[in-house]
Amino acid sequence: MHLDLGLSQTIKRATHVTRGFRRIVMVTASGNDRPNRLVTDLADEFSRRGIEVSQLPVDGSQDITATSALPAPARKVFKNWSHRRHEKARQDLKDSLDHQSAIIVTDPRRLDEFADLQDAGRTDRPVVVLLATDPDTALDELPPLVDLVVTPNPPTARWEGLSVPVHSIGVPAAGGSPAPGERPKRVVLLGPCTDEELSDALTTFDRACQVVPGWSLEVCLDDETRAHGVVAARRDVGIHPAGSENIIMNQSELALVLTREEDLASRILDAAGAGLPAVAYADTPAAADILARCGYPATTTDELASALSQGMADAPLRRIQRESVAQVVSDHDSSKIGHAWLDLMFNVQRSRR
Repeated sequence: MHLDLGLSQTIKRATHVTRGFRRIVMVTASGNDRPNRLVTDLADEFSRRGIEVSQLPVDGSQDITATSALPAPARKVFKNWSHRRHEKARQDLKDSLDHQSAIIVTDPRRLDEFADLQDAGRTDRPVVVLLATDPDTALDELPPLVDLVVTPNPPTARWEGLSVPVHSIGVPAAGGSPAPGERPKRVVLLGPCTDEELSDALTTFDRACQVVPGWSLEVCLDDETRAHGVVAARRDVGIHPAGSENIIMNQSELALVLTREEDLASRILDAAGAGLPAVAYADTPAAADILARCGYPATTTDELASALSQGMADAPLRRIQRESVAQVVSDHDSSKIGHAWLDLMFNVQRSRR
């Protein structure tokens, strides 16, 4: 009796953690071998809960590229073989999915690949979710297979015309443990950033230092030699290996975030996890929402330098911002975000019964 009761409670707890889902497939842009940060963080959170997470095989772009040196007839044969191999892998994956599975599509252009998945009216098919990160690319109409839309951005009127529910769930934060006490006057640059963006960051920092001198810029790079030619003679710029980023963040007062748009909000939250308010472009609604609570938003290069100098000059405001970042990180806790996702997908399955 006690053993049965213990097993029942264990199953109940496990079901609560996973909401009954055993497998989730993330479908990213075809040919994209580096999923954006949001996809990676969600996959990590689902995996942490014991759910099997996989990525739908992308079209064989890498195989085709590798055959460029082959003679034309052999290249054609290899291309056809590669296409059939990927089609078979895709179909095998589809056939293995059931009502305890979910498909999260991050590229609307790939929704057509699932038109033949199963009859949209059946109850034993997987939940299909469109993860919509950019309101400007919102579709006017969705295939019947799509059960709901989830966006990391605040609600917008752009989604109101769709025939399926649209839910706003924030970007998950990786968490962190801010170091206590006073910190040196350092600005840490968070990327990844291109050589051009690195140059822009140095220009922005120099303009801010003309107003508020006495600060240093700390740069973490996967290839430290990239910056040596640019900052070799400078004493106010420190170059560090990428693996030391968390240490440098905990030894800094501000973060300057320059990275591609789809990762922007996640990197701002990385800074928040270290107790740092961030200076960044408010290029996405999600980033703008976070910056409004615990950062310094900008829309132009002039505004970016001005925002950085404001953060550097106003110590009382920085202290207020550092108090705000703790609440922001709590609101974006990855466990809360994962639970919200699973709850939505569970409700879709329950509505079919």
